[in-house]
Amino acid sequence: MHNLLSDESLRIRYWWPALVLLAAFAYLYSLGSLSIPNIGDEAPYFQITRLTAESGNWLPLKAAEGLDNTKPPMLFWQGIVSTNWGRDWSTLRLRAPIVLFTFLTAFLVFSLARHISGSKETGYIAALVFLGFSSTFQHGRPFLTNMPETFFMFLVFYLLIRFRRAELQWQFWIIAGLLMGAASLYRSFAVIAPMGLALGWYCWWRRRWNLLETIKRDTWKPLLAVVTGLLGFALWPLLDPEPESIFRDFFLKENVGKLGNDNYIQGLFTGTYTLFRIWFGALTNAGLLVFPMAYLAIISFHQRKVLMNDEKALWIMVFGYLVMFSLPAQRQENYILPVMPALAILLAMQWARIDRRWFVLFNVPLLVGTVLFLMLMYAIATGEQVSGQYAFWHPLVLVAALAVLIASTIWRQHARYLFLATVFLAYLGFASVLAPFDGSAGKYDHDTIAQLKGKTVYVPSNFRSKYEQHRFLVPGADIKGYGSADGIRRKALLDTGEIVAIRLPISNILPENYIVYGQRTVVRSRLKGAELVQILLRQRTDVLLERELIVQLKAVS
Repeated sequence: MHNLLSDESLRIRYWWPALVLLAAFAYLYSLGSLSIPNIGDEAPYFQITRLTAESGNWLPLKAAEGLDNTKPPMLFWQGIVSTNWGRDWSTLRLRAPIVLFTFLTAFLVFSLARHISGSKETGYIAALVFLGFSSTFQHGRPFLTNMPETFFMFLVFYLLIRFRRAELQWQFWIIAGLLMGAASLYRSFAVIAPMGLALGWYCWWRRRWNLLETIKRDTWKPLLAVVTGLLGFALWPLLDPEPESIFRDFFLKENVGKLGNDNYIQGLFTGTYTLFRIWFGALTNAGLLVFPMAYLAIISFHQRKVLMNDEKALWIMVFGYLVMFSLPAQRQENYILPVMPALAILLAMQWARIDRRWFVLFNVPLLVGTVLFLMLMYAIATGEQVSGQYAFWHPLVLVAALAVLIASTIWRQHARYLFLATVFLAYLGFASVLAPFDGSAGKYDHDTIAQLKGKTVYVPSNFRSKYEQHRFLVPGADIKGYGSADGIRRKALLDTGEIVAIRLPISNILPENYIVYGQRTVVRSRLKGAELVQILLRQRTDVLLERELIVQLKAVS
């Protein structure tokens, strides 16, 4: 191992390709699971795709809760195609194209980093850093719009830097506009604005900050790209048979509604969507790489006068997004996901120059996370609910992560090469912790599915359309939702003889006057700090887990 990591040619031939395979495995493992790191938007996107496919038409988009036009159609069309108009309905088929976009973006990162640095090793590091960001792992696997948007937007600057002379041709700006239009058809016409600003800023920089010269000779360039992008987005309302609903739901509610509010000035610094959430969003998005990202910000500021031109161009893209997304009243770190590939390249450019002692600090989040995962796995494995459902290799993943962390601390000269391996082992370790709930413990058995086929089942939901996920757990049933905290509604459904999914503490016993169609074990969400302490230190799995039962009153049945 020492010889392998000490020789750059051997690292390029064996080590980095091995880490790429490890990263790919981490992304593909349990891809079909409902337990993967996620955000709540995936469930309504599932629903819109399914209902639109069932309608037999590409447009208008359909949804059960009036969410028809919350996003443009491209993601849903992608889902329709990948599931064969819903006939092959599965999370794996829906998510596979998203992972493909993630891998394609990682390849662009590899290619551009290699071009800028002249080093294949830097290309590998950049691609692995991008895949190692928690934002990439969280948004680059589920059925979400972020990664297609990131791919198309980053491709604009990839082409601008990789083929610099192409910017002199009008055809390049048409291509840039088409890419921006493609991104907008996944997310929103609003995503054209930060890229338009970044392109204009880039042209100004190329003219050595001569504003008059830029206006006279370069204004047409970003303007042509922006107009082309907006024309591409306009295809949606032009083709949709209900353009007025797009204007009402998407343009006014989903976009214009986010621009301002009554407390705009106060909201810049206090509340949920402050400026800090955008300007420090890259640190949040970096996740386990938060300390390397902070290092990049500090060192780049100190070295700003000696940065390479290509590095400056990437920073222009980053600041274009930061400035533009500081303006709306709603500011979220996922808005700047398209700049994470640029930041991955910028970090990779510094990687070889980072003092090896820094990696002791960089390893702290990984060490804490790995130990917590091991404690959580032990708590679950020793509990009665899922005892014995871990495969032999599940704990070995976390043990391997710990071993690599220890090795990187002892052999600090190799820490910069071992660090990224630990990141992907940690991701695999997280999936390993939740593995039992992807098996029989977390699923309904075949008898339950057969009994409920064609029947209506009401499912608790704490987010819009989240109940849609149960269509993968109970295929063939007609799934409807009710508020998970709405006890009155749940009681009314049960009293009228409906089939209802309810959640109970592990220790609770269901009264005998219910028919139980099936049950599964689920992990509670939104745990409090005191509850986490009980789980980790006292192995209180009754605090971590609860039972979900599908029941019906006997008297009515």
